[in-house]
Amino acid sequence: MGKVFISLVAAFVIIGAAIVFWATTGTSSLVLMPSELITKAQAKDLPRVRVGGRVVDPISYQTEPTMVLRFSVKDPKGSEQTVPVVYEGLKPDMFAAGRDVLIDGDFVAGTLRAAKLQTQCPSKYEPAAPGAVAEQK
Repeated sequence: MGKVFISLVAAFVIIGAAIVFWATTGTSSLVLMPSELITKAQAKDLPRVRVGGRVVDPISYQTEPTMVLRFSVKDPKGSEQTVPVVYEGLKPDMFAAGRDVLIDGDFVAGTLRAAKLQTQCPSKYEPAAPGAVAEQK
């Protein structure tokens, strides 16, 4: 019974690991920086990419007749190459130049057509200056 039991436990562990691996590889995606996106694209369209970058000026937000947000992103550190982005939808609350964003979309004809846009919260919040009074609403 000892060898059979150990064999069954080993088989269940291997099968369980294979199922977890298969499930996570289907849903995970690689986040590209704008400079990596430009390098990978090289005259071909990339369907469904995820790009992380920093918003740069100018920013254009049209609300009539439809909501269209146009801006560019660059690598947070390093390359100054920018990728133009077009997002049709409501502008996220914390969206501004200098803010890091995560974009899911299609890279077509040199423009990232965003299907989903998320602003990332700053990793570090600055404390209020000593003696400063917090504004109350």
